[in-house]
Amino acid sequence: MIRIVGAGAWGTALAVLWSHGESDQAAHEPIELVARGTAEAEAIRTAHRNERRLRGVDVPSSITIRSLDDQLAPAGPDDLVVVAVPSDSIAATLQRISLGDAPLLLVSKGLSAAGERPSEAALAAGINTQRIALLSGPNLAGEIAAAMPAAAVLAGPLPLVEALQLRLARPTLRLYVTDDVVGVEVAGAMKNVIAIAVSAVRALGYGENAAAALLSRGVAEMVRLTEACGGRGETACGLAGVGDLVLTASNTGSRNARFGALLASGESVAAAVATIGATIEGIPTAHGALALAARLGVELPITAAVVSVLEHGTPVAAIAKGLLGRSPAREWR
Repeated sequence: MIRIVGAGAWGTALAVLWSHGESDQAAHEPIELVARGTAEAEAIRTAHRNERRLRGVDVPSSITIRSLDDQLAPAGPDDLVVVAVPSDSIAATLQRISLGDAPLLLVSKGLSAAGERPSEAALAAGINTQRIALLSGPNLAGEIAAAMPAAAVLAGPLPLVEALQLRLARPTLRLYVTDDVVGVEVAGAMKNVIAIAVSAVRALGYGENAAAALLSRGVAEMVRLTEACGGRGETACGLAGVGDLVLTASNTGSRNARFGALLASGESVAAAVATIGATIEGIPTAHGALALAARLGVELPITAAVVSVLEHGTPVAAIAKGLLGRSPAREWR
């Protein structure tokens, strides 16, 4: 059984994708999608759709819909528990589920406001590091659910992620593996912050030259923080970092990109969040990344600029001007 906790767009998309197996083993593996509350679960179960989070996508009847309010059967060693909730909800969610001896796959991309990574929240909950894996990459939920081609990376202990690679890959989802958990988490989180900045600059009408320049400098920040945290710079240049950043910062309607554009239009943080109506992982991540950078002695000017907008309401145009006016420097240092 694959139990996916979190019936947002991403959790629902993964449930739909994995319900269509190609091998006999995958085809008959039960899929459970666990919503936050009973009403949400009942709405999905009745409509066979999750219109609130993933419009226009049919949820196959083979997927069992449950809620965290239900008495969930304990997971066994052959099961897989996937946690697809916002990063700052991981700790509370883990307290409500019975993981048993099952491996845990975290698919959230973000940092807490204090700089805690998803795997650190799992470790704090008492889960053995050998049972913790992550999934990250340039994946739009709607395209994954529609079985459009994509790739992602699994990070964790190699015996675990290599087994998950065989179990979770599909003809339309190619999976790579790495043991660089820190790199995948930091890069996957940072892309949300940089995407806010890139989208805001684009929305100001500064042009694609400026957007591309800012994205590239964002990669430099991503690499610096990744390496300072103990991850590998090459990971930040792969699927979890550059790949996901290019997707999120492009005109695909991602939440963080939309948020950046709304801020550039003059909306307040609260108004922009209300307009989008969903979690913006880049908000706590920007604060968490800056807190990490302060502790580790890493310079993150773009991230600091985003935090200035979030905390102090600094106009995006003023931030952009400040970044352009920074002292001359070498490209890599």
